[in-house]
Amino acid sequence: MQVPMTVQPASWRATPVGGENVTSARNDSQPHRYRIRVRGRLGQTICYAFAALQARASGGDTVLTGPLCDRAALYGVLAQMEALGLELLEVRRLPPA
Repeated sequence: MQVPMTVQPASWRATPVGGENVTSARNDSQPHRYRIRVRGRLGQTICYAFAALQARASGGDTVLTGPLCDRAALYGVLAQMEALGLELLEVRRLPPA
């Protein structure tokens, strides 16, 4: 049996008609900083694909660090990495500065 739902776009909460919270997602206005590690050392040309992030070598890997405005931006970066055939090792959201 499905529970009827109402969606309140202003608060990004989905609640059943009865009023109990089922799920919620915050709509953060501030970008989060991320550290993304990929296997291997990326060349300058590939690093241009991630212009919003700073790249640095760490051992035999590359670490990309910087702010991403929302989850869609993060997923876009991850999709671009997959399309380029990069091996993702770690994604970490950094604490606020």
